[in-house]
Amino acid sequence: MGLIKKTASMLTPARVSRHRRRASQSKAANAQARLADAERKAAEEQAAAIAKTLDEDEAQRKADLDKVATKEAEALPWDPPADS
Repeated sequence: MGLIKKTASMLTPARVSRHRRRASQSKAANAQARLADAERKAAEEQAAAIAKTLDEDEAQRKADLDKVATKEAEALPWDPPADS
């Protein structure tokens, strides 16, 4: 009878294996959470970089427009209106 119990206990999963399975699932969940956090941070950094670049482009565009407007104003002859 002892041999049968020993064989049966070897064939059935032990509590330790269930614990290990839970620990593995917990580790996997933690790894997924860390990955999601890293992806979120990367997306935030990317969005900030894009916003900064757009702001710099807009500032450069405005400066270019001001420069062109100034050159055009200097190129046009301006005569004050004659008094009627």
